[in-house]
Amino acid sequence: MKWYEIFVLSNIEILSLLLLWSRLNPALNKSMVKNAAIIVLLSIITVILDHFDIAWGFVINFTILCALVTWLFKMRIRDVLVHFFIILAIFSSVQLIFTYALSIYKGSMNYSFNNGIIINLATFAVCLMIYKSSVLDKTSQFFFKYYTFIAVAIVNIAVVILLSIYAWQIDKVFIWRYFVVFLAAIIIWEVINIYFVYQLIKMKEQEKMIRIHEKYIPFLKNLIYEVRQQQHEFKNHLNTLYGIVEIEDDHEVRKEVKEYLEALIGRTKPVDRLLNIKDPILSAIIYSKKALAEEKNIAFSVEFEGEIPDYPLGKHDLVELLGNLLNNAIEAAESTSNGEVILTLGTQETLKMLQVKNTCQSISEIDMARMFDRAYSTKEGKHRGYGLYNVKKIVAAYKGTIELSFDEQYVVFKILF
Repeated sequence: MKWYEIFVLSNIEILSLLLLWSRLNPALNKSMVKNAAIIVLLSIITVILDHFDIAWGFVINFTILCALVTWLFKMRIRDVLVHFFIILAIFSSVQLIFTYALSIYKGSMNYSFNNGIIINLATFAVCLMIYKSSVLDKTSQFFFKYYTFIAVAIVNIAVVILLSIYAWQIDKVFIWRYFVVFLAAIIIWEVINIYFVYQLIKMKEQEKMIRIHEKYIPFLKNLIYEVRQQQHEFKNHLNTLYGIVEIEDDHEVRKEVKEYLEALIGRTKPVDRLLNIKDPILSAIIYSKKALAEEKNIAFSVEFEGEIPDYPLGKHDLVELLGNLLNNAIEAAESTSNGEVILTLGTQETLKMLQVKNTCQSISEIDMARMFDRAYSTKEGKHRGYGLYNVKKIVAAYKGTIELSFDEQYVVFKILF
């Protein structure tokens, strides 16, 4: 093929890769100029490498692509490599399927610009459909949660694909002759890896749920015990009210009954609020943090705005998210004279909302720009500053937002999904 034909085909391929990549990591959407520069530069390099007939030229191209994305978009090399292998697996699989379909349609096929443009445009169309769908959003969530498992599977798939590309560069005639075998082997290998990742993730989720139940079921039992205890005491309260009515004068009865009921309702309201939460794990973790706050003489209250929604998080992530926020809030409130933590659950317009508000003594010391950075903390000591960093990771994985604000002596963390 002529150099300008290779240039055009390369443009479409790199554009397809970047399209998938930008859906997996929205940071790539921030600059169209940088994306255009990557496409043009890599297409020129492809033409040069093809001119010198370098078999491993595609590896050089991919290496430069990863280096440019890392440099231009300020991403970690580890994330870049895993993201790249994911999009390479998707792109190559789609391209191979269209190549096979075109070869069946034509009976036999040689490698030409016309065939290449048909395959690349069809591949680009599929990549565009994936970009507009939410498929890669779910992949991104799994990527954050199960980084190790996914990384191993993707590397395994990518190695086979890279070897196939190398074989294509060396002997295109041989690949065409046994194309069905190569395609079937790649697909089977992908299915095997995906199946094992699915099984590992399933086992991991089950282990997490077992740990969550072991940790929070005792608190749930305490909550149930407290409710039963209040029910048992209810008869005594009725007898007391009856006694007030019998003993006091008529003009004093109303006042005495009102005061007694206000005190009684004040005692039962915190438990009643927790019973309004249908999710037992959510109730248990809130009850456990309430108990922790009371041990430290910190006022802990739960408020609702509308109905309590079903948050779009896995049980383990919800426990980690809320646990980190409340631990952070209780620790901050402990340093104030009138420590207070307020948890709000509910909805804000069409969004599901979770808010933690706490008193804080050192608001002036908080660096908002670094609040969610790894290992950032206003307190001294090792292993600090990871709670809010983990909260940020979980919220990002589920496409939520975090709003940090200050209300007089309070620090407010509002999370919306």
